[in-house]
Amino acid sequence: MSNSDNPVILRFDDVSYKYGDKKEILVEGKFSIRSNTKITIMGQNGAGKSTIFKLITGELKPQEGKINIVPGNTIAIARQVIPREQYDLTVREYFATAFKKQDYKMDQKIEKVMKEVDLKIPVDKQIKQLSGGQQARLLLAQAIIQEPDILLLDEPTNNLDGDGIGNLLGFLLSYEKTVVVISHDADFLNMFTDGVLYVNVINRQVEQYWGDYHNVVEQISNQVEKEKTQNARLDKQIQDAKDKINFFANKGGKMRKLASKMRDDVEEAEDSKVSVRREDKTIKDFEIEFDNYVGPILTVTNVGLMDENYNVVHKKFDLELRKGDRYILKGPNGIGKTTLLKRLFHPDDDGAIIGENAKVGYYSQDFSDLDMDMTVWDSLQEVTNANTDQEIFKTAAQFLITSDLLKNTIISLSEGQKWLLCYARFVLQKPHLLILDEPTNHINFRHLPIIAQALNDYKGAIIMVCHDSGFVDQLKNFVDIDLGKLVGR
Repeated sequence: MSNSDNPVILRFDDVSYKYGDKKEILVEGKFSIRSNTKITIMGQNGAGKSTIFKLITGELKPQEGKINIVPGNTIAIARQVIPREQYDLTVREYFATAFKKQDYKMDQKIEKVMKEVDLKIPVDKQIKQLSGGQQARLLLAQAIIQEPDILLLDEPTNNLDGDGIGNLLGFLLSYEKTVVVISHDADFLNMFTDGVLYVNVINRQVEQYWGDYHNVVEQISNQVEKEKTQNARLDKQIQDAKDKINFFANKGGKMRKLASKMRDDVEEAEDSKVSVRREDKTIKDFEIEFDNYVGPILTVTNVGLMDENYNVVHKKFDLELRKGDRYILKGPNGIGKTTLLKRLFHPDDDGAIIGENAKVGYYSQDFSDLDMDMTVWDSLQEVTNANTDQEIFKTAAQFLITSDLLKNTIISLSEGQKWLLCYARFVLQKPHLLILDEPTNHINFRHLPIIAQALNDYKGAIIMVCHDSGFVDQLKNFVDIDLGKLVGR
């Protein structure tokens, strides 16, 4: 039986949803998902992809329409990040939250699922002690352990290294149930996708396509060109009609009546114009300026890393970053790369020193450096005293942050929009040093070449962690630092 013949397991019937008095997220959404298929949800940042997941899980309820899930089918979701209120839980306690009642075989199930995702950590370790890559594997494992009929994955490749992505791909290809994925990793998606749900940010509806990911992207691109051609033809007709209206309106009599009728035709033609989708819109080229700085911007003399037994080992390590220096930290998940970057941003001992008056821009993979209760406008304004309101508006627009979004609190933004905010802050801040922890997380792949070019052109110092090899290949003059060699991993 082909996928197209499989029975429908989930269906949205004219589902509408909006947050409070804000603009609708979904308007009369219609689509169906068949059993045992692998479906991708794609759309512009903020289009409502994660909202659809929340509607499927029941976290949100539709304000109009109905969501039909075949009775008896279970749902589990691997979210993008583990909630901060669960950081003090142990790994075992976190797995226990997946079960509604006590499961006496839970330890056996945990051991099995941790092997499936290649997660090698003690179950009594607290989540807050795990690296980003380990947390990403744990999120996936906690969903898989439930053996759901419908598995929802929200940006599952974030923070995963090459081995982690390979393990995930192998699992998805062998998983004989329904999987729905939100991801910006085009090559990853193309390996398993049966079809795409495309969330159109303009009309707030969902379009359904069948085929592999690259094929669907091409279909959408062709449709965009068709819409642009149609609008260009209508624009010409409208302008020709308006020229004639102006001529006939001054003639009087029957000519004036004809002009009146033509005005009605122009209104009809204008109503026929298609709102060309913006999903393929990329951010504009941008520059992160460097206010000149003389001397060392960052000095490191020792690092604390995890050995293979998960013990913290302090190692002497001399590193000095000046203008133009750029490094990529390498090493296995769990060795302490993210912890090291956080320490460099908030140095609290003699092992790491930020130069006097040096400005540091920090991209944290979990956005822990952002005040979620602050408005987007205030967040942009706090990094600079030199820019005018006009410059803030201009920079925000450059990163697709609209005037409406500027009024919102950061917590209301999608993960992709938070990423846009971080880079807009860098442009306004003009830092001397960029500390970047997985800077491609949450990013639409179409933006990546623009980000890479901006980093290549940046004159300041950069130190980063990045598992996206395709992105790293676009960067120039970066030196690798293999932290694994320091502790024999």
